[in-house]
Amino acid sequence: MVDIPRIVTVDPTGNVSRIVRAAMDLLDISIIQVDIPDKEMALEEVPRADLVVSAFDLGSGEKGFIFALEVKRAAPQASVIILGDVDDPDELDEETQLDSPFVYLSRPIDIHQFLRVLVAGLSGHEAMLEAMNTPMMNTATSMTTMDMGPVPTLDTDAARRIIEGLQADLGAMAILLVTRTGETLIEVGASGLIDRDSLARALAPVMSTNISVKELVGGQVSTVQLYDGDEYDVFVLSIGLHHLIGIVFDGQQGSRQFGLVNRFGRRTVEDLIGLIGANAFFIQPPAPKKELQPKPHTKPKAIEPDEPIELERAEIVISEDEEAREPIIQKLETISDDEFDPDALFESDFDLDADSLFDLDEMEELVKQSSSNRKGLISMDDAEDLGFFKRG
Repeated sequence: MVDIPRIVTVDPTGNVSRIVRAAMDLLDISIIQVDIPDKEMALEEVPRADLVVSAFDLGSGEKGFIFALEVKRAAPQASVIILGDVDDPDELDEETQLDSPFVYLSRPIDIHQFLRVLVAGLSGHEAMLEAMNTPMMNTATSMTTMDMGPVPTLDTDAARRIIEGLQADLGAMAILLVTRTGETLIEVGASGLIDRDSLARALAPVMSTNISVKELVGGQVSTVQLYDGDEYDVFVLSIGLHHLIGIVFDGQQGSRQFGLVNRFGRRTVEDLIGLIGANAFFIQPPAPKKELQPKPHTKPKAIEPDEPIELERAEIVISEDEEAREPIIQKLETISDDEFDPDALFESDFDLDADSLFDLDEMEELVKQSSSNRKGLISMDDAEDLGFFKRG
């Protein structure tokens, strides 16, 4: 016989019981849940419980952490979670938390942390503390930082017919088929009611949550999640690990359709998984990056120097005559004072004054007269007399 976990919720308002039941439905975990509004009646039930989830305020001045101490005395094996409301303290004081036999969480609550703690609480107090202290993954950026390989493909025409049938069964305003990367593949129903692209990007982190929870609960995880708003209610159903469908209802009646969504939605999810195949739950690991192999280091070839060429030193040979050559000195005959006539040296046939130097016509006439008065060539005797050469 399968041992089904047993959970006892204690809350006069009934809010805690609805939260726990919805969480277990989302995780598709079979449990036996007993909801008791009174503390005294709950103490009779807790000896058979694996997990007790209590409100912080139990009414009549009773506090949940006092009740938790009574639970541990009555049922040492039971784990205890105290769930505070929005008006309750965010954290308990250090003295209360020190060695406390319970875990305290307050709303608004981190859904991912709550699911981990809730599932771990079924295994014992130590497992619950470990889940509580696990670092949170930033789901807003996890889809961009986590490399899960390509998104599996599916027949969009066949998927559209399946989704159109779901819309007819539920009477939903619109249904979207979205990938884990935030891409909208199919939209059925009224368009323009809600920002489709923004909704798709906001719902994408649900897939990373499924992967994290899968490691805790095991098996093929499926999710049914409700976002209850004033204008619209949005149900989210995961399709494997790569796709999901968002079902949009009017805000006044959407929350009442949980039963129909759980029934017809899960059937639609199974049909869509059949279109995708086994790849719906398969994460393809990223291809290993090729490491660039360094090129082998090659030593440059040594350049052998050419053999030096010896150049012979140039020799300058200076010939020395036995007898030094004496310079030949030609003595000219002196001219006596009687023969020297300085006036004849500067004698000229030209009548030239200073103003003629600046008259072009006078200068031209001077040149002509000079050319006509040339005496011609001198004789050999005259050249010898002038000392130009000496006959041997």
